[in-house]
Amino acid sequence: MAASSGNARLLALMLVLVLAALHGVVCDSNHTHFAMVSRNAPSWRPDRGGHGKGSAPAPSPSLDTCGCEPTPAPSPSLDTCGCEPTPAPKDFLNEKLQTLYPVIQAFKTTITSDPRGVTASWVGPNLCDSYFGGNMYKGFYCDHPPVKDAPQDDTTLTIASIDFNGYGLGAPSLAGFIDAFPDLALFHANSNNFSGDVPDLTGLPYFYELDLSNNNFSGVFPANVVPLGGLLFLDLRFNRFVGTVPPPVFDLSVVALFLNNNGFYGQIPDNFGSTTAEYLVVANNQFTGPIPRSIYNTSANLSEVLFLNNHLSGCLPYEIGLVEGLTVFDAGGNDITGPIPLSLGCLGLVEELNLAGNQLYGHIPDVLCMLAKTGKLQNLSLSDNYFHSVGHHCLELVRSKVLDVRLNCILNFPNQRPALECARFYADPPQHCPFVPHIPCDLPGFRPPAAAAAALPSAVAAEGGGGGGGGN
Repeated sequence: MAASSGNARLLALMLVLVLAALHGVVCDSNHTHFAMVSRNAPSWRPDRGGHGKGSAPAPSPSLDTCGCEPTPAPSPSLDTCGCEPTPAPKDFLNEKLQTLYPVIQAFKTTITSDPRGVTASWVGPNLCDSYFGGNMYKGFYCDHPPVKDAPQDDTTLTIASIDFNGYGLGAPSLAGFIDAFPDLALFHANSNNFSGDVPDLTGLPYFYELDLSNNNFSGVFPANVVPLGGLLFLDLRFNRFVGTVPPPVFDLSVVALFLNNNGFYGQIPDNFGSTTAEYLVVANNQFTGPIPRSIYNTSANLSEVLFLNNHLSGCLPYEIGLVEGLTVFDAGGNDITGPIPLSLGCLGLVEELNLAGNQLYGHIPDVLCMLAKTGKLQNLSLSDNYFHSVGHHCLELVRSKVLDVRLNCILNFPNQRPALECARFYADPPQHCPFVPHIPCDLPGFRPPAAAAAALPSAVAAEGGGGGGGGN
């Protein structure tokens, strides 16, 4: 019986030694693998901790450098490594995917937050699993690069787009990751916790969409974005970028440009009109100075432009009315002054026009209000300004609540500024702006401004609950 017990202990000891040796082989081989990755991609920082563990010391053979987080166990076993062996080359669809595998695994070690457990799917050799309807490697999407006469089969399949929108992932840097995918066409990372520098993407010949919105990027405008000549979509909104916007940004061949909700300041560059964008948003920043008059050069492309909630000043440019394709124009919440240019009556496609919260003054012209009948105007907000009268075509828009003229200086209208405040403004307006009577388009049925009525009919006054003398 004693001999039998001794043999059992001897067998158990031998098993422990075998498992320990296997554990060392698996972890040490993976450590060597990731050290090699860091040499091949210098911008990746192996000293960044994995899975929220913080900074790590210089690489040394340990569980922490296996590319995963160790799982405590009461005795040595393969499970304590918490990582998978590197797949064999034959396990990948092609050599390009084999090359991208360590890039993803290296980036995975830098992830500091993963509330949806997305990175748990980044295992194994099936990087293009989603292409075949699978659920592995969430956020990575494969396709065939647009190379003439190249075979459209598994030999050319590669990662063409990365979409991390809404994943909530955190990482201290994207350098060495995005720029390591040679066939990448788009990178979407809305609503994550990425930070650091935007990597140099000029080496990606097919790249055309970059969405870094709602992250933790900071500093000046990312210089590596400016040389991206093929970029069609750029979204940097809801970050903490500061400083001026370089003029070459408006030379990019983009269709959409979103810079809103950052800390950009200074004047909007004069070459603003060079943009090819259809949708352009610079709202909720700290821009100063006038809206560039070069905006008229965007007539062939610009559809929606939002300047709201900055510190823009100067006269409202007559040239805005030359951008005939505008459907949305929003410059509310600034310090823009002057009368409304009659040229705005040429915006036959405009649906929303917001000039509220400025220092505009004078008469609200019929030519603008007629757009609700002859054009597509559905929402005209001119509240919180210093207008003193309205055209008679505008009265119907007030009744139908298409036109908002609260907090102005319109006699006998309800909810206006105090008369004394209006008198002080007109005694010393912030800037005297020229009024151009010319209308640069044909407007059938339009009568000259002299026909407009300034007074509010009693029916409208009754609907508005009274109010007199311009008081509140």
